Amino acid sequence: MQLGITQDKLKAVGVETVAVVNTPLERARLYFKYRPARVLLAADPEAETHRAFGVPACVIVEDESATSWPQSATMGQLRAVEMNPTGELPAPQNPFVAMETLNKQDGFEPTETDNHIAAAHWTQMAGHFLIDRGGTVRWLQIEAAERIGDLSKFPDDEEILRAARGL
Repeated sequence: MQLGITQDKLKAVGVETVAVVNTPLERARLYFKYRPARVLLAADPEAETHRAFGVPACVIVEDESATSWPQSATMGQLRAVEMNPTGELPAPQNPFVAMETLNKQDGFEPTETDNHIAAAHWTQMAGHFLIDRGGTVRWLQIEAAERIGDLSKFPDDEEILRAARGL
């Protein structure tokens, strides 16, 4: 998890890091047992935190003329996105193929619980926020907020640190 590396740098400028995952607590514990995270984690299986902070979840529609990214897209538009989110793929792939490839590389076989999570939240975007002690959001970055082609693109350490230092 890239955020674990960023956490140390953020801590040096007085920022505490929390990550929220939209999976049941038991499943998160099992996953992070094998892939430990260096950040404080919270499990939110219904993605209520995402909604509360205005992080969109795209709705899949049939008619391309009825799309309005990031609120809606067609399956064809999603399949046309080429990504290599962590640099682990042999070449950029569409999100569905990328997920299958990464699962195979990790030896991960989705369970019924994983399939339920995917069905409920597979189009949920991610967000990064800097929130002050009073609870006011001072900086944010929402995954693919402007373009579908930005799926799986996240701010790097320097972007987050610049924002934190500027507060």
